[in-house]
Amino acid sequence: MVVYAKAMLGFLAFIGLQLPLILADCPLDLSGSNFTLVASLCSNKNERGKCCRYMNAFVAFSVARHANVTGNLGVTSNLSDVCIHSILQTMELYGVPRNATNFCGFGTKIPVSYYCRDRTTVSQMLESPKFMDVTKNCKLPLSQENECRKCLNAGINYVHRLVGSQDNITLSTCRDATFAALASQVDNISAVEIASCFFQVGGFNIPPVSGSSPSPPAPKASPSPLVAAAPNQLVLGAPSNQKHHEHHLMSILGIGIAVTVAAIMMLIVLVVLICKKSRELEDSESVNKNSSKHFPICRPMHKFQEGTSSMFRKYSYKETKRGTYDFSTVIGRGGFGTVYKAQYTDGSMIAVKRMNRVSEQGEDEFCREIELLARLHHRHLVSLRGFCIKKRERFLMYEYMSNGSLKDHLHSPRKTPLSWETRIQIAIDVANALEYLHFYCDPPLCHRDIKSSNILLDENFVAKVADFGLAHASKGGSICLEPANTDIRGTPAMVCYFWRC
Repeated sequence: MVVYAKAMLGFLAFIGLQLPLILADCPLDLSGSNFTLVASLCSNKNERGKCCRYMNAFVAFSVARHANVTGNLGVTSNLSDVCIHSILQTMELYGVPRNATNFCGFGTKIPVSYYCRDRTTVSQMLESPKFMDVTKNCKLPLSQENECRKCLNAGINYVHRLVGSQDNITLSTCRDATFAALASQVDNISAVEIASCFFQVGGFNIPPVSGSSPSPPAPKASPSPLVAAAPNQLVLGAPSNQKHHEHHLMSILGIGIAVTVAAIMMLIVLVVLICKKSRELEDSESVNKNSSKHFPICRPMHKFQEGTSSMFRKYSYKETKRGTYDFSTVIGRGGFGTVYKAQYTDGSMIAVKRMNRVSEQGEDEFCREIELLARLHHRHLVSLRGFCIKKRERFLMYEYMSNGSLKDHLHSPRKTPLSWETRIQIAIDVANALEYLHFYCDPPLCHRDIKSSNILLDENFVAKVADFGLAHASKGGSICLEPANTDIRGTPAMVCYFWRC
């Protein structure tokens, strides 16, 4: 199950990474590009250089138009793969062979984000040192060869001063960023003229598209002397309203990320719970195997796991520990364990007997008392209210007897002596309990450990017999123990022998 949960977690993580690619649209405008010209050039192996320049020019032009609207030098990283895939599909649709895009390094040498030396926006490029030289030397028109050469030289010098000695891809990307920063400040016709100069492509033409909407103003910090006109805003597969498109795109992206994160968090919680439960089961099996050597399995236990009534139930170890204030309320000690006073959250007062550990005899007593007391009901027998099992810990819960045991009143000098009337009534109460055990139980029972410490008194000094750990079911209706019987248990001086009536 843990392996399955981990596999699901990995699958959802993969879906989370792919979700933006599935839901998002590319914001770059390539609808007016002359891909027919690119397809014809790229089909000729001798024109590969020109093919790559035209391809680069079309992408750079679309990035410049995007920068005019957003101020960013390309699309964000989460949309990069989306745009590359979209542009590839568009080029294939117009007949540009796939090997041409691979040869030109589309996506690597020809990216869709022109981030140059940590400069990601138009404002950062325009505010760069020495960029003013580029704007001065690239004033329109650039149709004459010497004017274009001045512009190119200024751009090359600027890029070299900016990035120093770098690889060709870095230099090419920064050159494209320089073009995008310049072209983002002018209208479509002027941007085409700058592109024709920068990329040395003839016949480069982006036809105007009707129904265009005004673009946002250029960045405030722009030192460029060029005046920006309203560019066209036709986006691949997107609405004409760029702001609405980006808002819609970010909303979908945010929902996708939120759903993915929520699913991942739920799976992590599920895996943790499964692992925790698995460890508990392993620990439980280990404890059962180890404890079975010391504790025999209590056969009737399964009958009382949930309790036979509201008066008899299984208590949790946590509430037992809390009710006894961390087992600090000791009210008695015996041969088979310690007795604590416990008060539970429902207001009930319970006497909790904690059995001694690693004792086969103690486990026998625990099972025997549950088996017997769960079916015994008499006003002069201490009622069993429930039990608790925690690994190798065993607890029996009895009704609380506020006046303690008869032994306390007979032998403690701090107790007020009992009147003869009370003593006689206690003797009658114990006799009634023994009569019930001997004649009205099926099978009859012999307590075998009647003594003053096992006779408890409630708030009205009504006597009740307790401690059935040594109780024994008689055979053939007999409820006696002969003096020669080696199975006699309890306190020898207090053992009572009963014969058939």
